Amino acid sequence: MLGALSVVSVGLGSALAFVANRFPPRTETLETFAGALLIVGLGLLGSALPHLC
Repeated sequence: MLGALSVVSVGLGSALAFVANRFPPRTETLETFAGALLIVGLGLLGSALPHLC
C-alpha cells in the first residue's frame, strides 16, 4: 500500500512541477508543493522498500 501511495505521490508531484510554468502568478507556490510531494513520495518508497525485498 505504501508503494502504491508513493507512486501516486511522485506522479502527482512530477505532473504538478511540469505544469507549474503555465500559471505565472503561482509558479513558486506550485513548485514548492510539487517538491514536497516528491520528497514525501520518495520517503514512502524508501520506507516500503524493505517490505518489498
